[in-house]
Amino acid sequence: MLKRLFILISFFIAGNATAQEFPSEIWHDGKIVLLEGDTLSGQVKYSQETDIVEYSRDNLKTGIALSAKKVLYFEIFDRTINRYREFYALPYAVSGDYETPLMFEVIEAGRPMTLLCREKIEYKVVSNPYAMAGTYSRLELDFTYYFLKEDGKIQRYFGSKKDLIHMLRDRNSEIKKYMKANRIRPDRRRDIVRVVAYYNSLFEKKEDKKIK
Repeated sequence: MLKRLFILISFFIAGNATAQEFPSEIWHDGKIVLLEGDTLSGQVKYSQETDIVEYSRDNLKTGIALSAKKVLYFEIFDRTINRYREFYALPYAVSGDYETPLMFEVIEAGRPMTLLCREKIEYKVVSNPYAMAGTYSRLELDFTYYFLKEDGKIQRYFGSKKDLIHMLRDRNSEIKKYMKANRIRPDRRRDIVRVVAYYNSLFEKKEDKKIK
């Protein structure tokens, strides 16, 4: 009886993992601005794994697929989290010095640093005492963060304290104190956003003093 219960629970867990809805798998209300300047308003679907954004309207039988090379930016209202999201096609060197446009989401915009993000869906192993093997695999969103500087250069962030301090090294002492005082976790999204916002605020204060 107990064994059968564990099996049922395992199937329930697997079913929930399969049924999960990801933002890149559904259509959203939004708009796309093309490089030529045209704006397409309607239903938008995106994939940062393929760097393709699709556009559709009620009178279109199929969607129009656009690569990052043809798009300036697009925005959507993501009903899975009930907020607007903005994406820009920006040049990035995936390997070597050759740059190609990739779609980045803007997480925290500011000067002199903007926090960007790219997402992908992948299987992750999750611990669960009710699973037969003690763990099970489920699909989850995985995020990779990038820092965009004022000169247009984009650097990938690898999620460590050392890397975060290095990215913001021109305000090294202030960032270290802020991270310690606020118990910042360098691998947690909201904490990365907080640090970038604080970093930008240091420059705002300096500009205010110049104006006075």
